[in-house]
This record gives sequence, structure tokens and C-alpha cells, in this order.
Amino acid sequence: MAEKSTNERQQYALFCENSILTVKGVKQVIEISEREAQLKLNNNTLFIKGNGLNVTKLDKEQGVVVMEYSSLSGLTFRQGGMTLKGLFR
Repeated sequence: MAEKSTNERQQYALFCENSILTVKGVKQVIEISEREAQLKLNNNTLFIKGNGLNVTKLDKEQGVVVMEYSSLSGLTFRQGGMTLKGLFR
């Protein structure tokens, strides 16, 4: 049985370019609609708000979600119900 180091950290990354948002380190897709997406990361949940959200790639093995958007109005990280960081307010 393999042991996991307690110092091992799961990382995530966000890339936004030419109306394409790429999120790496996704553990679970909770919800995706045209106006909102909720993605479970290691210990956080990423809330994406905007218009015209459309998933173009979903790679469960690599934990990658790629989506197109018309506009973004908010990216918020939450941990245990508390907001950690919000963008585009």
C-alpha cells in the first residue's frame, strides 16, 4: 500500500486567454450552466460567473476543464463556506 506524504499538496492553475478559461487541478465538476460553474478543487470550490459559459474540453484523468465564455463577471474561491478570494467584482 502506497503512503501519501502529509506535505503533499494538490495544485491548481487558471489560464484565461482569448475568451477561453482553462482550469487545472479539478477534482469534481459540481455544476456548469451558461451563467455559472462550480468546480471542486483540492480543498476549495471555484465559482465562475459570466455569460455564455460553454465547456469545450473535460479531462477527468488530468483534472482539466476548458471552457469558452462571452464575458466573465466573477471568479471566487470558497473553502468551507468562507470566501477566500474574489476577482472581477
